[in-house]
Amino acid sequence: MGARPNPSPVFILGHQKSGTSAIAALLAELTGRSVAVDLFNENRKPMLPRVAAGQASFDRFLRRNRLDFSRDIVKDPTLTFFHPQLAQRFPGASFAMVVRDPRANVKSVLDRLGLPGDRDDLSAAQLEALPLGWRLVFDPSWLGLPPATYIELLAARVARCADTYLDSPGSFRLVRYEDFLAGKLGTLEGLAGDLGLECRHDIGDRLDVQFQPAGNRSVSVRQCFGEENLARIDRICGEQMRRLGYSPAVVPGDERPLEPAR
Repeated sequence: MGARPNPSPVFILGHQKSGTSAIAALLAELTGRSVAVDLFNENRKPMLPRVAAGQASFDRFLRRNRLDFSRDIVKDPTLTFFHPQLAQRFPGASFAMVVRDPRANVKSVLDRLGLPGDRDDLSAAQLEALPLGWRLVFDPSWLGLPPATYIELLAARVARCADTYLDSPGSFRLVRYEDFLAGKLGTLEGLAGDLGLECRHDIGDRLDVQFQPAGNRSVSVRQCFGEENLARIDRICGEQMRRLGYSPAVVPGDERPLEPAR
């Protein structure tokens, strides 16, 4: 008998490189729950763009990924854009939204892919060299976003994820990545309590495990983008930043310069 979707999972949502992997994995270890950190089949051959285009049903997508959806905790950033479908299909589910300062979030995406942040746009060769799943991050068409520079596109994606929370804050437990970094165990214990999960294990020795490749700390946010691209992110994400408690006037890292990587 095949796996069946968990009728009451916890979904950890948020944009790529906002901290969702670490939070989902550590929450699972803390509470002794099973977890899917990214959907295996979506990494191999993404189906969600076809769902967005009406070329495949959401139920078919769920059947294709039924093993991952059988877990207690499910994390995949692309699911953030399908929150209405998840809420309808899983009325017993709980949702957490992870947010991060948009400027640091966009920089982390670029660091992960080895891409610059101060260009007007990327070349076709740079985009073709990306893994398929990441190429879709730079494709505005399937999300209905207008054509834009690559920085504007990433900023628009981050803003849309933030709006998913801001349009329905009562549907989510909000986790700011910066608060998580400032107090990992306390944040995770608070999240577990809000989600009705029992804390079962001591994870003190696991809190600093790197679940995703670290960003380039030798380059500041301002150095990464330059003033023009930094202004583009502020223009697109400024309202969301203010509503989530980030100051557009304070660039991440400027108040405490980053140490060069050793």
